[in-house]
Amino acid sequence: MEIEARHSDLRNRLDGLGFGQPLPLSAIGIVSAILDDLIQTSEKLKSANQQIELLHQEKAAWELGVEPFKCDNSRLLAECNELHLELIRQQDKHILANTELRSRIRSLQSEKRQLEEKHIQADSKLRELQAAGISENVKSRKDIMNKQRKPFVSTVRAGAFYQPPKCCDHGMHQPGTDVTGTSRCPCLQKQADVLNEMDRLRVEINQKQEVIDAMQNRVNSRDREIQRLTSLFAGGRPAAALAKDCCYRDINRLGNDVAALQLDKLSLQQKLNEAQEMHERTSKNLTRLSEKNKLLEQELHEIEQVALKVESAANADILERDRKCSDLEVRLQRSQLRIQELESMVEFGSDKKPRHHSDSSTSSCYGQSVEVLQAALKQAMQEKLNLYKQLNELKDREHAHLGNIETINKEYSKLKQKYSQLEQKQQQRKTASEIDSTEMQRKVECLQKYCSDLETRLQRLTEGRDLHAECNSQRRTTASSHSCGRLKTGDSFGSGQSSLSVKAAIHRIERERDVAKSEVRQLEQERDALREKLKQTQRTQQEELAKHESLLAGYSQQIAHLEADNRDLQGGKSGVQIKMKMLKEENRSLQSRVKELEENYSKLKLSHSQLKMVLSQTERALLQHQDRVMCAETKLATAECKLNQVGNTVDDAETEIGTLKGEISVLKASNASLVREKNKLLVELDQKTELLCAAEAELKSSKSKQKELQRVVDQMQQTLDNVSSDNIHKESTLRSVSTETDTLKKQMATLKRKNDNVLTENGRLSNELTDALAELTQTKRQLRDSQQEVERMKTQLREYVQEMQRAEELLSEKEREREQMLERYKSLSEGVNILETSNHTLEAETSEARKLLQDAEDRISSLEQLVNEREQNIRECERQLNELSAQLAATESELESVREEKHALAIDLEATKELCHKLDLQKDKLNAELEEHSNIREQLAREKGTLQRELTLTRNGDRVAVDGLQELLAASRAEVEQLRIAMAKLRQESEKLSVELESLRSRLAEEQERSRRSEALASEYGVQVQELKRRIVDERFARTQSRTTDTTPSGEGDTYNNDDTRYPTM
Repeated sequence: MEIEARHSDLRNRLDGLGFGQPLPLSAIGIVSAILDDLIQTSEKLKSANQQIELLHQEKAAWELGVEPFKCDNSRLLAECNELHLELIRQQDKHILANTELRSRIRSLQSEKRQLEEKHIQADSKLRELQAAGISENVKSRKDIMNKQRKPFVSTVRAGAFYQPPKCCDHGMHQPGTDVTGTSRCPCLQKQADVLNEMDRLRVEINQKQEVIDAMQNRVNSRDREIQRLTSLFAGGRPAAALAKDCCYRDINRLGNDVAALQLDKLSLQQKLNEAQEMHERTSKNLTRLSEKNKLLEQELHEIEQVALKVESAANADILERDRKCSDLEVRLQRSQLRIQELESMVEFGSDKKPRHHSDSSTSSCYGQSVEVLQAALKQAMQEKLNLYKQLNELKDREHAHLGNIETINKEYSKLKQKYSQLEQKQQQRKTASEIDSTEMQRKVECLQKYCSDLETRLQRLTEGRDLHAECNSQRRTTASSHSCGRLKTGDSFGSGQSSLSVKAAIHRIERERDVAKSEVRQLEQERDALREKLKQTQRTQQEELAKHESLLAGYSQQIAHLEADNRDLQGGKSGVQIKMKMLKEENRSLQSRVKELEENYSKLKLSHSQLKMVLSQTERALLQHQDRVMCAETKLATAECKLNQVGNTVDDAETEIGTLKGEISVLKASNASLVREKNKLLVELDQKTELLCAAEAELKSSKSKQKELQRVVDQMQQTLDNVSSDNIHKESTLRSVSTETDTLKKQMATLKRKNDNVLTENGRLSNELTDALAELTQTKRQLRDSQQEVERMKTQLREYVQEMQRAEELLSEKEREREQMLERYKSLSEGVNILETSNHTLEAETSEARKLLQDAEDRISSLEQLVNEREQNIRECERQLNELSAQLAATESELESVREEKHALAIDLEATKELCHKLDLQKDKLNAELEEHSNIREQLAREKGTLQRELTLTRNGDRVAVDGLQELLAASRAEVEQLRIAMAKLRQESEKLSVELESLRSRLAEEQERSRRSEALASEYGVQVQELKRRIVDERFARTQSRTTDTTPSGEGDTYNNDDTRYPTM
């Protein structure tokens, strides 16, 4: 009964909730527990929603309280920025003013220096003139006292006449011109002018440098301001955002935000589709890479098998060479035994010789034994010759076999190259189509069969060569046994031998032994050289491997750096663009400033030219006064001549001299007055310029006052217009708010629907993201497996290299043993020839092993490239996944922001209702303010009338001032025209000087070219001398070598002649 009651209760509750599915009795406990959990969770949800709504209300209240502070903050930021800009402008003005003042100070200092120099020159001339006058007076008095009424012939010259300077080209005095001794040299005058021009140019350069420094300081200050503003925008919120967050923000912005969210949603969907396509491509690429790895593993196994075959062949060759060495040892022992037997026979013959002399009965037996021994020796020599012939034939056959082997090796290497090329073509064609790959595999199999046939041919040739060598060794052993048998038969006859024939045979054997020793030494030297070459090649291979590894590590590091730099560049691109825009704006402002500075500079140039003209006029006046002084000096000279002629009128002359001195003092005073007038003129000119500047400043101030008055009037009119427009705007806002509330309600409903759609899409995107992450983990596992396979392949290659090193060590040990055998038995040349052939075969085998190693290294590099490509693909996949995860996080954050804005809209609706009430109150206040503004407008109209009257008065006064200024300007223009005429003359003189300078420069250039030509000739002569010295040394060295070669062959010929003469006698 209890179960039925529970079942009925559950059924009723489920029907009430809308679940009409059948309820079995076994599911009563689970369903009841689930319903209880649902009830609890629904209650918790309700409570949580209530708490969230309360928190949102508090947040809205806090935001309403914060909004006026935000407005104040934005306003204060704008004011701070304006003040900072004003400070920067004032600093720029101050810097420009300082530069202008410095330039003026420098120009005045240069003018002061020039005037001081001229003053010093004038003083020095006056002192010289005074000293000359005093010395002439003293001389005249002495002459008068010495002569004492003697007849006098006046041969004294009147003063020191003008002597043309030595520096000038025209040294002769022209008769038409009266030039005194103290006149200036034109060359010195030109030099002084050039020096003055140089000083002027230096001053201008310093001024330009100061202007450049000032502009650079301005640019630096602007850069600092840009950095400050960027740090301000990066650290806190920008002013635009603060202005948007003001309390009077627009509500229509929500519709734009919703449209932007929809666009972002579409872009995210497109990016997700692209990411899926990229994932499919990466999976295809991974499958292709796995297939390529399998093929590479198969190729590596084939390489290992080939290496093992090469090692087995090398071991077989080593065993064969050991066996040949043992055969050579046996033959050497037999030859030694034969030599010992011959020596014993010689001793036996020498012992039996006196017996032959004493016993005449045994002479016939002795003669027979000698004949038998001579016959045995002849047979031995013939056998020896036959053996040498056989050895030569075997050598020729070996050379022929080696040539065949080399040709086969070349064909084998060519086939290997073709095989590698076909493999490359096969890889390329695999990517294109599968049909071509099958055909290439068939070709490769055919080539492999051909290679195997060639290898079998090589093995057969080597086996035939070994059989031929064994046959030759057997023949030699049989020949030696026959010779021993014959000798034994000869011994059995038991008779002596002549000592002379035995000694001749011994000498010949010793000579052959010496020749064999020399050949063995040469072969040892060649063997050592070959070993050194092998060691050098091994070192170079190791160094190249280390270089390749270091290069790979460097390239990987460079790739990582480049990727990091690329990311940094992409991240800083936006900031750089903003900086570029700011710099462009600053560049425009600086260009405008430069134009203003150029205008100011042109004005300063004009004023400087005017001052120059005034100075030139004063200099001309000084020159005129100096000419007068010179004329007075000439008069003094004439007076002194008259005194010398008369001789008695001394008192009159002294009075005349006093008068002349008074005239000189008067002239000096006039000169000083002229200098004072010059100074006065300069002061008046400065006063005029100051008056002009003051007039210009007054004009500017009057214009600025006029503009300010017009600006005030415009501002007042704008304020009236703004007040009227504000009233109209507020009335329109009241109407728009009522319409916008209805639209907001509709938008709230649409937003709820969109929110549900976005939530469903978010769930779908999260599922896709989990799938992508699972695929990424699979690809990572595959990558790790491939890396492990690559490391295993590397370890196998290292083991193969170690085995090759072991084989080389075994070869080196065998070579050491061979060296020991050669040191023991140096008298045989056959072993040396065999060693030569073995060395050739070893070199061929080492070259093949090197080729195999190079092929393996090439394949390793290709494998590493494939691994790098896989890593790059995996990095791209990871980057794309990171971008997708970032985009999903952004979408989630945007969803949260949309929810928050939804709650904010609800709060804003309530706020708008309150604002409507506030606006009604403000409307009443604005009506009252309109009445006040109308009163203010009437007052402003009255003030406007008074200001217009004042403007008319000021304009009349300005007109009078302008007329006066125009008159002053006309006078100044007349002066400027005069100055221009003088400047034209100066320009003509400067052009003449420039022509002379150009001629001097051309002469200098010609002399420099001549000096360069002479230096080049000297260097060529030095090179020719060195070459001649080298030729002389070479000729001397060739002569000494020819002499030594002439002496050595003659000595050798003598030795051979001695030997030839010796053996026949023996």
